[in-house]
Amino acid sequence: MTLPQLFAGTSVTDITPPLEVGLLTSSVNGLYEPFESVRLPLKARVLVLRWDSEIVALVSTDLIALNDTAVGGWDKFKQGMTDSIDPDKIIFTCTHTHNAPESVALSDLYLTEIYQFWLAQVQFRIKEAIKLAVAAARPCTLSFFYDELNNFSMQRRIKTPGGIIMSDSIQPIAPQLLDLPPVDRRVKTIRFYDEDGKGVATVVQAICHPVHEMCMKHISSEFPGEMCRALELSAQNGMPMFLNGAAGDTNPPTVSMGPLYAHRHGLALAKTVLNGQNEAGINHADFAFSRSALQLGVRQGTGVVNKLDALARFSAIKLGSLAIVFLPGEPFVETALEIEKNSPFAYTIVAAYGENNIGYIPTQEALQLGGYEAGPGKWSYMEAGADRVVSNEALRLLNELYNK
Repeated sequence: MTLPQLFAGTSVTDITPPLEVGLLTSSVNGLYEPFESVRLPLKARVLVLRWDSEIVALVSTDLIALNDTAVGGWDKFKQGMTDSIDPDKIIFTCTHTHNAPESVALSDLYLTEIYQFWLAQVQFRIKEAIKLAVAAARPCTLSFFYDELNNFSMQRRIKTPGGIIMSDSIQPIAPQLLDLPPVDRRVKTIRFYDEDGKGVATVVQAICHPVHEMCMKHISSEFPGEMCRALELSAQNGMPMFLNGAAGDTNPPTVSMGPLYAHRHGLALAKTVLNGQNEAGINHADFAFSRSALQLGVRQGTGVVNKLDALARFSAIKLGSLAIVFLPGEPFVETALEIEKNSPFAYTIVAAYGENNIGYIPTQEALQLGGYEAGPGKWSYMEAGADRVVSNEALRLLNELYNK
């Protein structure tokens, strides 16, 4: 009897918008302004994984996020993204770059004709990229590396006698603030190789808001795009892909300081990936996929009226002793660390910004302390306890996969 073998295929497509499809300038006031230039184009990167009859497409986009309101219905949007595989087998994620369009309906940009034209182009180009990745799929093996990148991320919620402040309000950052807990600076890398040992894909997960260029009027894929450009210099890396983690309370020390800082961050991340010394032994003799959805409650007074903007969608992939679980919205690093700690897998990657955006998912303590992430507003509208619901559902999916 021949055992199933893992196949992988990749494709990359450009999803850079017209300049008129502008950037968010104030989430509180619901304001946007047109872009003035393109510094780094925005990409959608597709990794198709096939095991026997199971086929899954992971799509990582250089976008801040998308929600149900901003795409005119999430299920319809996903269906328009494919005619080659089941739309339920597409895992959609965002790198969360803040120099992409305002695409979470915080303003009225999503109602404009130029935005809707661009969104249709995004659907079409991803659909074509998935076809190409399916056609390119070939037998592969994988390896898993982990390392740490210091000095480029920090706990952004700073406690003061007057309450919680954001780290970007007190730049330059004092050294004693840089290492305030909790912060997770690990970099996790999955490398896929074909039968000749050539790189098929390099999937990198790290945790940090891409806000080095926030509110600057140029389009940019930020430090994740810089990392991908650096890794693309060698064909041995295959297609690079960035998965952001639970970065709801994690910033770089240099917010809105400009492209140079995004460039440095991306290069440092790429160097960490290339020099990764800690290789974990992965038993990848099997593959499985699972997904679920939970309707969460919306706090009163947030301005959110579409309950589907609070429909939390989860996905998880099993690659032998390694699992990747994809969370919706912007959970805090504490939530991800708890999921990883209680996961049944030897190695667990917790990715965030999956599927339709449901805003910040603050911890109970964060809601009590207040601060920007606690809202209330269209950027933070989950009812208290949503962090526990998200953690429990992620662990339920991971246990379900582990026992398959």
